[in-house]
Amino acid sequence: MEPNNTQSNNKRKKRKKSASRVKRTAQSIIILCLAVIVAISGWNLYKMTKDYRISKAIYDSIAELAMPQHEFDGEIDFEALRKVNPDIVGWLYYADTHINYPVVMGRDNDQYLRLAFDGTWSINGSLFVDAVTWYPFQQFNTIVYGHHMQDGSMFADFKKLKEYSFYEDHPQLELITPEGKFHLMICAFLNQPADSAIYYTNITDDAEKQNYIDLVNSLAMYTTDQKMSIDDRLVVLSTCAYEYQDARYMVIARMVPW
Repeated sequence: MEPNNTQSNNKRKKRKKSASRVKRTAQSIIILCLAVIVAISGWNLYKMTKDYRISKAIYDSIAELAMPQHEFDGEIDFEALRKVNPDIVGWLYYADTHINYPVVMGRDNDQYLRLAFDGTWSINGSLFVDAVTWYPFQQFNTIVYGHHMQDGSMFADFKKLKEYSFYEDHPQLELITPEGKFHLMICAFLNQPADSAIYYTNITDDAEKQNYIDLVNSLAMYTTDQKMSIDDRLVVLSTCAYEYQDARYMVIARMVPW
């Protein structure tokens, strides 16, 4: 009996050693995988942060070129901006936010998704008017797109308008174009899908204009005391939202000359 017990014990020890080796190997693989994930995440975070810094530097330099006075007062040097990019159609400013950027209009709606105003690659892209627009800021409604960046740049601050109190303290943006200076008086804030009918533009028929206004009012998260009319020029400012797939925040404002 004793030899058999010895053999049985040896087998059990071998199995335990084998199981221990397998366990150690599995632990090593898990640790290696976690290390790789941490390294990749760290690299991506570094790269993203670097990209944000580069984009900020680009737009800081553009702002200095556009506003030699170093702060927004409504005076924009469009002649200097055109030398950098002839696609310039306006300048948008919103107090107490990151929004202090040029607005361009490209050949299509893909051109400026990852292209800065100066033509270099940028994670932030540019603010741009819908490429199908006939007469930017001179027709019934003009749609302007901008990214919702994680560092708060571009149109990310529109998320703050979900709170009506933020609107109350910040009821207007400023739009400067080569043709004039305008207050953008906020009329409504919406959260809509990317295929929303609010993206319909180049509207000329009065009945269709009124239908558009009625649609905005019916879909809005809230409206303000700024009432839209068919005689207004509206600006639709659009950015990504993340409440559901392909969600969009929309700020609807009417143009009022300074």
